Amino acid sequence: MPERPELDYVVPILHRALTGRRVASVEVLNPVLLRVAMPGDPTALLVGRTITGVVRRAHFVRLLTDASPEIAIAPMLAGRFLLCPPSRRVTRDTGLRLGFEGLDDELRYRDDKQMGKVYLLPHDQLHLAPGLAEVGVDVLAPEFTVTRLRRLGEKRRDQVKLFLLDKAALDALGNAYADEALFAAGLHPKRRCSSLSEDEWARLHAAIVSVLQEATAEVARRAPPLDAKVRDFLKVRNRKGQPCPVCGSKIRAAGVRGHDAFFCPRCQPTDTGLVDWRKAGR
Repeated sequence: MPERPELDYVVPILHRALTGRRVASVEVLNPVLLRVAMPGDPTALLVGRTITGVVRRAHFVRLLTDASPEIAIAPMLAGRFLLCPPSRRVTRDTGLRLGFEGLDDELRYRDDKQMGKVYLLPHDQLHLAPGLAEVGVDVLAPEFTVTRLRRLGEKRRDQVKLFLLDKAALDALGNAYADEALFAAGLHPKRRCSSLSEDEWARLHAAIVSVLQEATAEVARRAPPLDAKVRDFLKVRNRKGQPCPVCGSKIRAAGVRGHDAFFCPRCQPTDTGLVDWRKAGR
């Protein structure tokens, strides 16, 4: 899914392009992705509404409006955004098209996995989109301190990667940057939160902040097309079998309660009772 660095790049571009524009046309090409939380036809509900801003909240992109409904998009695994002329060929993965008065380009939402969701929500009922109302501490905000992180996680019995993915606790990490943060902190993704020392919590906090800040800066520096995903600078994510950039050991992959995790077996040693990859060969 698009994660924090990608969304923090995409959202300001959409905000500048769409704020103050009135919705002129709506075309739903894939009804499966649409969730309408108020009575009425989607076109009738949206046409004439003015976009008052575009913001990120957790893993959602919210198109705020002058009157209900607002549009909240959860891109999930493969959702992408595109601003383009209406005359551009419509690809098969396009699920939604929005046209705006006075804007040459239209907004398209594309999703070749069809896992994302587009919610039309009353302004005062964000809870109708799962994960939108209950959002954890912003991991790039001043209030995200080592103490706050430790207090959120130290009594949890689950694995540290699952904790990092809990949007109700932390806003917001996804699979890719959770792996990168754990690598930078030297922590195995299957470590139990309750087993981490104060020093390890401090390392994890520093890693989360630095990994996201550096990734956000890198994505902005490259300025890719809105619908492109730039991840080739990541150190462990999707690099199974490749050498670790620090020690040269082969990057490995493991399942963590339904999530995949990539890690270095030497830089991120396990707890007792888990497979000791350091003895499993390079």
